[in-house]
Amino acid sequence: MPIERMTLNIPDAPLKDLFTWLPREGGKEDFPLLDQETESDRIICTHPSNPCILNTMVAMIENAQDNVLLCNWMLSHAKVESALARTSRRLNGRVHVLTTLETSVHSRYTDDDSALNDLSRLQKLAGEGVYIRLHPEAHAKFLIVDDQVLVTSANIRDTSLEKNIETGVLSSNPQIVKDFRSMYAHVWLQEAKQHIRPSSSDPRLGNTWKSDKSEPPTFDGDACWTLSNRRMSLAKQIIATINAAKKALRISTYAFSSLESGIGGQVLKAILAADTRGVRTTILYHATSTAIGRPPREHEAHGFSAIARCKNLTMVGHPRLHAKHVIADEETALMFTANLDGSHGLNSGIEVGVKLSPTASIELSKWHDSLFNGFPLELVIEPTSTNLSSRGGTKIVNLPKDTIIWTNKQFEFVKQRVTDLAEQPSLLSAEDSRWIQPETKKDSRRPKPYENRVKAPSFKQGIITHSGLELIASGKVIQATKAEVKDTRLHHAHLQPGEHVLSIGRPFSDDELLEMIEELLPAPEKGVAIKEVMALIKSRSEMPDVEVPFKFNNDGIEEYINAHSNRGLLKSNPIKNRRLMPILTDIEAAEMLKPYIGEASNEELQSILDGAKKPHKFRISKKFMKQIHTILNPPSENEDSNAQIEEN
Repeated sequence: MPIERMTLNIPDAPLKDLFTWLPREGGKEDFPLLDQETESDRIICTHPSNPCILNTMVAMIENAQDNVLLCNWMLSHAKVESALARTSRRLNGRVHVLTTLETSVHSRYTDDDSALNDLSRLQKLAGEGVYIRLHPEAHAKFLIVDDQVLVTSANIRDTSLEKNIETGVLSSNPQIVKDFRSMYAHVWLQEAKQHIRPSSSDPRLGNTWKSDKSEPPTFDGDACWTLSNRRMSLAKQIIATINAAKKALRISTYAFSSLESGIGGQVLKAILAADTRGVRTTILYHATSTAIGRPPREHEAHGFSAIARCKNLTMVGHPRLHAKHVIADEETALMFTANLDGSHGLNSGIEVGVKLSPTASIELSKWHDSLFNGFPLELVIEPTSTNLSSRGGTKIVNLPKDTIIWTNKQFEFVKQRVTDLAEQPSLLSAEDSRWIQPETKKDSRRPKPYENRVKAPSFKQGIITHSGLELIASGKVIQATKAEVKDTRLHHAHLQPGEHVLSIGRPFSDDELLEMIEELLPAPEKGVAIKEVMALIKSRSEMPDVEVPFKFNNDGIEEYINAHSNRGLLKSNPIKNRRLMPILTDIEAAEMLKPYIGEASNEELQSILDGAKKPHKFRISKKFMKQIHTILNPPSENEDSNAQIEEN
């Protein structure tokens, strides 16, 4: 039957393999202040109303007595730049800056406007007598002034030093300061790629002079770092701290990326092992409102998928988080500048870290917990569609009532895919604006990730189901065609859970229609009116306008019958005056002429045919008469056999 009724039950069940960020009840955007003195160090944070890291950094530079050694990924803050310039003039140039332009540092200039602006500011600073060297991977952030070192997660820019959640530790430990000085000297002499000449008249960007190569320094104390893929004590210390956790593990990171293998895989393995041991793990992460409802980004997918299986791990997010630390059982804390990124920072580039004192570890743990309790977002594992919708993570779409899902072909395929909606209720919009257009001809377009500002898909505009259908409404009919969905993690909406009564239909096939028409044949003497054919088809169909492959009126039916007049009973029942009329068959013609054969002329025989009640298409000829004789005198079986023998 062309239209088949079915009931589709969509449960409000956990959405398999979906994990995403959702708002937390009671979550807030602000965060507490951290400024705590301990016996050997001071831990501080960036705070909008009290920029501790910025103030500490400026005070250290301005109070320098001997020299300043600064390393930072960025250098773009007026207060810090002014302090460096003033101190350089006072200390006769004993101010050194190691940074990056975030561009191709091996080229003298670049067309990138921001890089040119950065270069211009650095050249101006060099004109004040500041020694500046550049390294493309100088992501570490620390400041050495006389007998103190400040290690921080903050870049030197307005957002980082005045708005973000950043941490820093100011240490006066002689060994830590000594170790950092040794590391800085190595990078300055051996790793830096370019320098800016400290000259007010000619601050040129050029290649640095290097001494004979030497191996990076190694220490087993409280200082650790990553140096150009040859020194990875930072990664080792991070893993060791995670492995030391017996009851509680606290982690803060901006990124959780590329953890499939290598050193990133080892970090992830340690976190999973801690969960297996029953360690309660809390992770602070950088997540914004645009992440609500979205699956993890490609570089995050492996790590997020792994932690989604953890039983004792909870992850919360904040749009301003940039702090990086690992704490084991409130006793052992490591503060560092690298992200938990297997592709950069743990085994490449330039990064630093420092162990905190036991007292500082406790204070950082308390601050971590206060952030954890107040962060506005949480990573939710396999939410239901209604939970996802109520928290702004998806749109809910209802199937229109009294509609038919229609397909011109592949009826069984469509039926199965509609059934699959119970297990895969996620939807994508078919609109062009919902797709990322390919960059090259070889690339295919990809669905855009879900965002809370994305409008709900509509059947009028087109919907693509994750089961592999494209559904577009046309009146009360939803046209269904096959669709490709390559990334099933993505969604713009979900079908409303509950019971849906559906009709799935297809057009009548030619065989079904012609068999239906032939039920009225052979036609009686007066014929069958076309309206009778229309009434029969209509009685067998719920929506004949879409169920038949022709215009559903007299003209459409006549045209369809004439197109199939060579089939079955239609051969002997042609259309005449909007009626299917019976015509004289060759057998009937033979019986009619039988009494007159041999006695009447051909003209008289033709007159007899023309006088028949039924119309005909016969004309008296030798061929026709031979056919009549054959019908009246069929050969016997013996004659057939003899004829066969003669032919052989």
